[in-house]
Amino acid sequence: MRFRSIVTLLLIASPLLSYAAMYKYQDANGNWVYSQHPPADGEYSVIKAEKQPRSSNLSSEERKEKVTKARESVIGTPEDKKNQDKVAAETAKNEAKRNDICEQSKKALSSLQVYRRFKDKDGNITRLDDDERQKRIDSAKQNIKEFCK
Repeated sequence: MRFRSIVTLLLIASPLLSYAAMYKYQDANGNWVYSQHPPADGEYSVIKAEKQPRSSNLSSEERKEKVTKARESVIGTPEDKKNQDKVAAETAKNEAKRNDICEQSKKALSSLQVYRRFKDKDGNITRLDDDERQKRIDSAKQNIKEFCK
């Protein structure tokens, strides 16, 4: 009987014993140190942690609200998710356009460097003079620099 009462007292007192203090002090280099053990010498201050309420003391609505707030702080709200999806879709669409412009500019530059005659939209063959050809080459190079990664 006596053994049981000692074990019971130890079990009841164990949460009180496990609540460790924290100590704050400056080391020899002037850096702040936080530890569960005080320094051997010198000044230090004891940091007392606030006791957090147990979640079992909360009502189910309070617990749901707490979980929801914690989830939203990590992954965001559903509206944030929708906005992120819209931004991702728009970014992908813009990236596809950039890649298309890049490829068209590379083809145009290759053609302009080799050929002087081109077919227009109506199928008519047009010969470019040197100035116009150079302007188009410069434009294609600028597009490649801007749109190709």
